[in-house]
Amino acid sequence: MMEFTKDFKIPDPVPQAGIEQAVKLMETGRMYRYNFHAEFEEEIDPSELDDELATEVTKLEYEFSRYIEHKYVIAVNSCGSALFMSLKAAGLEYQDKVFSNAFTFTAVPSSIVHAGGIPIYLECNSQYLIDVEDFKRKIKQHPDAKYFIASHMRGHVSDMEAIKKICDEEGIYLIEDCAHSLGAKWSNGKHVGHTAKIACFSSQSYKMLNSGEGGFIATSDERVAAYCILAAGCYEKLYKKHLARPFNDEIFEELKPYVPNFSLRMTNLTAAVLRPQLGILDEKINRYNTLYDQLAGILETVESIHIPPSLDRVKRAPDSMQFNLLNFTKSQVDQFVKDTAVKGLKIQIFGRLDNARYFKNWQYSFTEMPELKQTEEIIACACDLRLSPSFTTEDIDTIGRIIKDVLKDIVGETNQALSSV
Repeated sequence: MMEFTKDFKIPDPVPQAGIEQAVKLMETGRMYRYNFHAEFEEEIDPSELDDELATEVTKLEYEFSRYIEHKYVIAVNSCGSALFMSLKAAGLEYQDKVFSNAFTFTAVPSSIVHAGGIPIYLECNSQYLIDVEDFKRKIKQHPDAKYFIASHMRGHVSDMEAIKKICDEEGIYLIEDCAHSLGAKWSNGKHVGHTAKIACFSSQSYKMLNSGEGGFIATSDERVAAYCILAAGCYEKLYKKHLARPFNDEIFEELKPYVPNFSLRMTNLTAAVLRPQLGILDEKINRYNTLYDQLAGILETVESIHIPPSLDRVKRAPDSMQFNLLNFTKSQVDQFVKDTAVKGLKIQIFGRLDNARYFKNWQYSFTEMPELKQTEEIIACACDLRLSPSFTTEDIDTIGRIIKDVLKDIVGETNQALSSV
């Protein structure tokens, strides 16, 4: 029996330079992001801070801002925290309504609830993207909803141009959840995450950057940046120790008395393991794309599989693969998951009660179950398979062959049962 023996949950390792820097920090105990003396009144080259061991977060924010091409970056302890603070910076007040994908991860509605908001869920389409027509319908149903977290779930980037146009017309504040789309670009070469005023990124273990936990707020709006720097845990005049910030002290002093300190800072230890990964990020993205294209090429030959294509103008940076099983019953889907698991493949179905990406599991976020028939139908047969840069071309061939063999058996058994009726 063909089996796959590698672990799908193995995260990417930290480069040796990050390990060594983390050890130095632990030896000195200087893990607090503000544990250094330098203050900045203007932008400087962070290489001038090489002797300042405790500037890891400051340097990471600057370097990340240059990579992602936003003026300002605030490093925090998770992408969920980044989304929460973004809503607060946008002006969300208690029980304000926030549009969001029904097809996303529980951290998104959790951030809305944590910020005091009420999620209004939007349908996804067959490409796993936000259904723009449903967005228009929900605006009519909820004309008082003036915020929107557009989640690029699993790196599937929606029609942000159309969404932005609607948001501008309706006065809706747009935030992008880019937890799974770091490195994705539009056809013009621009990074995904620039359509909205704020973009949030993740460095949780199964993302392009791995620090176990971590996140970033990216913006080119100085007022948003100042708010988020203060809210993340910057007090007194510690904002002067940020390099990827607006060099406008007046805005910090103006906002400071009115911004709660949520203490959601990233530590120097986290930043130390992330900084070397930025230098190899594009190489890793290319590797992921190679693996994805190879597996897609195998599975696209299977009649019972549909791999939703990206928008033509999007170049994704996929760290996983999603596909739908066509015309399968629930029992057949369950059999597929069971049989592939026996052969070593860890495949999850989004529309299951054991999956944190299934909206019916977010009962903390609503008093009445939302009616999302289209999303329900799509994710009931939507398969989720993580990829790893450690996989070889032989590994991908094995994964593809196992999936094809299992499906052949299931479809064959079904056809045989039908012929005997």
